[in-house]
Amino acid sequence: MLFLHRAHRTAGWRRPVRNLALLSVAGGMLAACGGGNWGSGKDASAQYRACLNKVSALYRYSGSFDGYLRQAKKIGRRCGIRSSTLHAGLGRLNNRNVGVSDYAEADGIELREQIADATGADGVLLARRRGGNAVRDYLDYRVTPDLVRKGRSMRKRYRRLLRQIERRYRVPAHYLVAFWGIESRYGAVTGRHRVVPTLAKLGYRSNRRRFFSSELLGALMIADRGFARLSRMYGSAAGAMGQTQFMPSAYIYYAVDHNGDGRRDIWRSKADVLASMANYNIKRGGWDTRINSAVYEVRLPRRLRIIRTGFYNQRPLNYWRRAGVRRIDGGALPRSRETASVFLPAGCRGPAFLLTRNFRAIMRYNNLIEYAFAVAVLAEKIENRFRIRKAWPRHDYALSKSERADLQRRLTRMGYGRLRADGILGMNSRRAIQRYQARKGLCPSGHANTRLYNHVRGRRSGGGYADSGGGPQAFGPQAVGRVVERAEAQ
Repeated sequence: MLFLHRAHRTAGWRRPVRNLALLSVAGGMLAACGGGNWGSGKDASAQYRACLNKVSALYRYSGSFDGYLRQAKKIGRRCGIRSSTLHAGLGRLNNRNVGVSDYAEADGIELREQIADATGADGVLLARRRGGNAVRDYLDYRVTPDLVRKGRSMRKRYRRLLRQIERRYRVPAHYLVAFWGIESRYGAVTGRHRVVPTLAKLGYRSNRRRFFSSELLGALMIADRGFARLSRMYGSAAGAMGQTQFMPSAYIYYAVDHNGDGRRDIWRSKADVLASMANYNIKRGGWDTRINSAVYEVRLPRRLRIIRTGFYNQRPLNYWRRAGVRRIDGGALPRSRETASVFLPAGCRGPAFLLTRNFRAIMRYNNLIEYAFAVAVLAEKIENRFRIRKAWPRHDYALSKSERADLQRRLTRMGYGRLRADGILGMNSRRAIQRYQARKGLCPSGHANTRLYNHVRGRRSGGGYADSGGGPQAFGPQAVGRVVERAEAQ
């Protein structure tokens, strides 16, 4: 969802929570009398949740942009936002100065590809358009030596503050620094787009009108409460704000005033920035403080059934330990009943990773596997305790969206499931790919690349299929070991 020329990203889409009562009449009178920084974060959360029940009339509006703005003002007043704030935020907007007439979903490109800022998809899209492995190329693109060096410097510079926040929230300091680095390059890149006009445009013309219309009201509420001035509310191309790159709803729910100055300042206060990220990861992400690490590179035993791997195949950590999965650096895996998955992002020829519950917690911040890998790898590199040891395979070419959709259609026709041909390879699609690979005697990693696609189409690709194995009955434990051994030797 970011413009490809941009070098940074923002927090992922936030799905707001609903159905709490409106603020009290007294709170509304305070707002009308003075504005400014009144009320608590809980008050703001309650007001925003109540406002979400009124937003349907806005995102369903189908008239002109001027009419959309009038509707936004009307609903904003019903939500308790003062008329002066609504006029200051929306009063001067029009088609020309917001650029609505220039915003079009041309050539079938979705919102995700036009404003990839909002999910960190810039590097992913760049990798996919180059035809490379998305995880490998995204790591190369985002986790640079310079970002690692600066992360170590920031870890040292703010060690006392980080120690305080770590004690309070129990999210490891190096992971907080990694979030900070990936989100905004440690505060250096926070966006140059005015948040309210950006959200108004996206609420009117995007394919996620409900989401962005809700965020627009959230941004106006933040300004109305005096948490931030409209003139200083700049962010990404998707309206994400500050060094945390929070969407307005995330700010309302999770931003923290850690330094006690009465403001939740995610723009300039390092204390508020880092504490807000920690608060988000605990309350929304569900960070597991008993495990801490999000990813381990592992070595798989020959007897492991590869078809049980895959991001969506969650099993208890103790299951993987008993199955013989071992850390490649020789360290011990955590002893826990929490679930984890073994993920092969480049198929059976590439590195294997054990993804813990905390990897999924990172994805609550941004729902991209590639993003979560970037945060986790950067965090471990900041601590000088991680490097990917097994080489990534060469000639591992990603599929375009149209090719992924065609793959889904073909697998459906072949009887491997009833897949929606949307080009998004989710759980059902990955499992269908695994079933196809297993039936055809291929290593059932669930990884989709051009060689798999050509195999499904009945075409031979140069060098043979990368994860090929024996015949249709090849995937007992011993056969899988032979396939992995042959693949490693290639």
